[in-house]
Amino acid sequence: MESNDPEFRLDDLDHVVRDSERSLRDLTAAMAGLGEITGSGESRSGLVSARVGADGRVTGVTIASRGMRLDSDALSREVVEAVQAAQDAHGRQARELAAPPLGGEDAIQTVQREFEGLQQSFAAEMGERIARWERMKDRDHWER
Repeated sequence: MESNDPEFRLDDLDHVVRDSERSLRDLTAAMAGLGEITGSGESRSGLVSARVGADGRVTGVTIASRGMRLDSDALSREVVEAVQAAQDAHGRQARELAAPPLGGEDAIQTVQREFEGLQQSFAAEMGERIARWERMKDRDHWER
């Protein structure tokens, strides 16, 4: 395939397509993984521990026997600390799973720019080929 862009190569397009397919597979796996994330945490004193499910909602709270001796305000603070620690752990796991591949956001933007350039080159080349084909078709039609 010819192109007006001297930098254009079909291998470039193949590379972008393969990278896009790989990114889509990675994204699909990450989305599936988000549904399996849980978080666990405990209060600073260690008297209360908590667990949260994939949706971030509390699925369990465990209070050590010493924690039962606390007054209601102190116990409430311990429970809140444990639940927040579990939610933080859940959030960290979700961010790690959903993080862009190595190279980060800059790499994604670079690939997008390259792909857009390839699309433009391809569209221009196809436009030229169609125009040539139309001219050849018209010429052949008149020669008959």
